[in-house]
Amino acid sequence: MKLFKLRNGLKVIFQEVNNLDILACTIFLPGGASIEDKLKAGITILSLKTAFKRTLKRSSLEFAKIQEQFGTPFIPDVSSDYSFIKFQIITEGLENYIKLFQEVIEEPGFTEESFKVEKESLLAAIRSRKENSFSLAYEKMVSLTYNGTPYEKLPYGEELTVKPLTLEDIRNQFKKVVVPEGTVFSFCGKIKDAEGILKLLEKIKTKKLRKLQHFSKRIENIEEVEVKRKGSSQVFIILAVNAPSISEKDFLSYKLFNTLLGEGIGSLLFQELRERKGFAYSTGSIFPTRKNSGRLFFYIGTSPEKEKEVKRALINLKENLPNLITKEALNRAKQFFRGNFELDHETRMKKAWYSGLWEILGKSSSFDSQILDLVEEVSFSNLLDVAEKISSEPYHMVVVKDE
Repeated sequence: MKLFKLRNGLKVIFQEVNNLDILACTIFLPGGASIEDKLKAGITILSLKTAFKRTLKRSSLEFAKIQEQFGTPFIPDVSSDYSFIKFQIITEGLENYIKLFQEVIEEPGFTEESFKVEKESLLAAIRSRKENSFSLAYEKMVSLTYNGTPYEKLPYGEELTVKPLTLEDIRNQFKKVVVPEGTVFSFCGKIKDAEGILKLLEKIKTKKLRKLQHFSKRIENIEEVEVKRKGSSQVFIILAVNAPSISEKDFLSYKLFNTLLGEGIGSLLFQELRERKGFAYSTGSIFPTRKNSGRLFFYIGTSPEKEKEVKRALINLKENLPNLITKEALNRAKQFFRGNFELDHETRMKKAWYSGLWEILGKSSSFDSQILDLVEEVSFSNLLDVAEKISSEPYHMVVVKDE
């Protein structure tokens, strides 16, 4: 793997896999949803989805034909800390794709028609998430646990923030977010003429990187919130505790602990709350990677008549974590983590994704190749320390239930 820093402020990662004439690329833009105006949450994803459909020079049909000839469409998305555009092509199509990308940046073809289509699609996706208990609980939890911080804004926005957006709004947002210095182009696959690729990328006009806000927001007190959803056949509970950001030393210890806690049928949550007590329709945990204050989330879906008992059992499990950590559980977690990691790195697209992800978040692209060794070094006492911290932490809880 090689990392290049260009004069225009772009970073370029080359990871060669030569067995097929295919190349995957993910382009990471600094900032993401966290830099949006709170009243316009969702504006970045809407601007990117509208922009990467055509240019002033080419109609939507002409734009699509070029992509069909060489590979996939440009696929944009947004997270809290970054935005990204990904694509996969046959190697000979790369020059065409870079020029097409540059054309979008310099002459985006925003039209009222494409804007309306993308806006309605985004609003439909927002509405559909309300039908999913996990999505509804998670979104409410984000607004509760990150209240008053840049992370309280959902990457896809809400109906109240997306509906008022205009074509002029997204045109202006596109100019702000694309392409700043520090943008990462991560390539994986068969790379021909690396020098030529770098010369093409160096022609892209970049703008000064906006100062990104760093913050610390900890859960200081226990808070519980109920969300009523008419017709809900289950009660869904999500609990959040403090966790490290990507830059903190125990970040990977928490990643491994998350595997032990809630990934797979051998995890603590599955064994304790589903297998032994029969409480759960579904249960698990997630630990999203964040540049600023992190959170570890426990979740469980159960029947309405068991709500009080399950809430009590979930809190008891959290408080009793140090007594549930065993060396056997540690070994299972390490094996499960390794298996998931290797499966998740089988494709060129995923390899390009992870190398670029660590670079945009400040860990460096080489971090990905070190993760398995670093996780293997996590000791029993390290995980016990994590369990002790979590057991005594205050928490936030959200409960989704029928009206």
